[in-house]
Amino acid sequence: MLLDESQAALSELIEMLHESLDDYQDNLQRVHHSDIAEEFNGAMNYRNQLLNQLEENARLELRLLPRAADTEREDFNHLWSKLKSLVMDELPLLLRERAEQERQLIALTARCQSYDYPEVITQTLTELHQHLSKQLAQIKQFQNQYRTV
Repeated sequence: MLLDESQAALSELIEMLHESLDDYQDNLQRVHHSDIAEEFNGAMNYRNQLLNQLEENARLELRLLPRAADTEREDFNHLWSKLKSLVMDELPLLLRERAEQERQLIALTARCQSYDYPEVITQTLTELHQHLSKQLAQIKQFQNQYRTV
């Protein structure tokens, strides 16, 4: 089935959200600050709920089936992150990567919001955009807090 632009954008967002959840899971194993771990865990759980809603509504409303994950790209990004952490201070790197991914997700969510989707999808996109913006602000706060540590 060929996807139109709006379906392709939503499919790309869903795939990137899955990747972000994998990255959060990895980060939880690497971070040694309980406040950051607690925040990441809460964000991951809430994001998972939003993703499930988005996937379900995309399937029901748009007949959009999930794409297979690009495991090679995910593996490469994971390995690259680990290699960088060997030569750089891990926490600033981890926070920088999290912030960059949040920015990319915000941009992709905004792109999706420019299309006309059924109301249930539009509502979830609005919630997702708010969540991502809040999470980016929290990551920036952590970056400032742990900059001098």
